[in-house]
Amino acid sequence: MKKNQNILSSVLLASSLALTPLITTSLTASTKFKANSVSSSIAKHLHRRGIDEDASKKMATNIFIVEEELFALMLQNLKYSCDKLSRNDIMDFLSTQALMNKEVHLDSYAYLVNMVYQIKKQVLNKNDLNTLNTIATKNSLFAQSWS
Repeated sequence: MKKNQNILSSVLLASSLALTPLITTSLTASTKFKANSVSSSIAKHLHRRGIDEDASKKMATNIFIVEEELFALMLQNLKYSCDKLSRNDIMDFLSTQALMNKEVHLDSYAYLVNMVYQIKKQVLNKNDLNTLNTIATKNSLFAQSWS
């Protein structure tokens, strides 16, 4: 009985030592996948518009004026705080900005107002403007604390 426990313990130890690098690699890959999901989504939108796949990937990364993880956080704040915009609306806008090689400033109130106006093609009411002001303020705080 004791011999079986020793063998079982040895097998478990050996397997955990063998699998640790694989688990670490998969976690690292998962983290990179999440961080690159914004640029890959933009690149996919550009590719659907007829842009070469490699060119679309390069264009998609050129819109970031901050680290992509911070940009993703700001984008998530915009998406969940502004009910006027759908994820598809935002991705279409971002892919257009990437196509025109323009930077995106999600921490700027003026930029957010212009962005929502371009997407919705309608004048924003006071509540919408207050919401966008709050989003811009939060995004600015995210950017300050990120550094």
